[in-house]
Amino acid sequence: MIEILRYEDRFSDEIRALFESLAKEIDHNGDVRKETMHVAVEEGAVVGVCFLLETSSYRYADRKRPGYLGMELEVKPMENEVEISAMLMDTLIYEYRRICDAEGNKRLILRTFCYSSSVEYMNFLSWLGFRAQHFMYRMKKDLTETVPNKGNGNFEFVITRRNGRDEKIEVETVDAETEGATKKLEGYFEANKRVFGVPDSENELRYRLKEQKGIQFLARSKGKVIAAVSVWENKPDNVSTENIFCIKEYRRLGVTEKLLGGVCAYLAGRGYKEASLYVYGVNTYAVELYRKLGYVIYGGLIHMLYEDGYVPEMI
Repeated sequence: MIEILRYEDRFSDEIRALFESLAKEIDHNGDVRKETMHVAVEEGAVVGVCFLLETSSYRYADRKRPGYLGMELEVKPMENEVEISAMLMDTLIYEYRRICDAEGNKRLILRTFCYSSSVEYMNFLSWLGFRAQHFMYRMKKDLTETVPNKGNGNFEFVITRRNGRDEKIEVETVDAETEGATKKLEGYFEANKRVFGVPDSENELRYRLKEQKGIQFLARSKGKVIAAVSVWENKPDNVSTENIFCIKEYRRLGVTEKLLGGVCAYLAGRGYKEASLYVYGVNTYAVELYRKLGYVIYGGLIHMLYEDGYVPEMI
């Protein structure tokens, strides 16, 4: 018999042994909604865990601007895995509705993701009430074909502005061990908000920096952050290159190409063999830019939204 129980500290050792990645999130990511954490238990043993994860859009949400709550769960591979997954998802849908009722001043949407090749899982999510909304390309770059840079990650390059003047761009790295990291990241959040409307979650960024050997690459002109790339380790030889952006005034000037090119050279110098990223399919300019920089498409990810909060005209 499967029981769904609220998380208690007595389950922590079993969860760490079975679900290392989610256990790290629970222990160290301040965006985890602790009150939504549940475990699936069979014959006294933990076989699954789930929780809701806040996003930066959640914190900025109001009735006009929707925000996301992410659904996170993992189940031990076993014969009744689908049944357990459904029970945990039902639990999270209940928690989502409870939060919506409690925070009526916000328009909230429950989301999850599904690989485009996982037709069976997509049908399962649809059966539960999720609907496909966005398609994202999965892209990767072979870093063994990149000329490595053995430096410390800080570098500079020159761009030519539209008025014909050259301008020096300085790139600085920030990681969990960087002295004054909090102060140095302030400009990043401000620039990120200018591009995306809401800034990245500080909890999520600090989690990546500390727990996944993350590095934040900040490109500055005259002391102001104009572009950035976030990097974190997935496996000893594989890293994510994500949250790539450039503020409007510096686009189409080669900033992203030179910044990401320098980042990949540094990663190759650190011994990483592959870099990956996700990009929305509708962002054709970004897709072609990454292809130009050596990334290739190798799959897709479907952005799935729960129908209770499904508001396509507002996404």
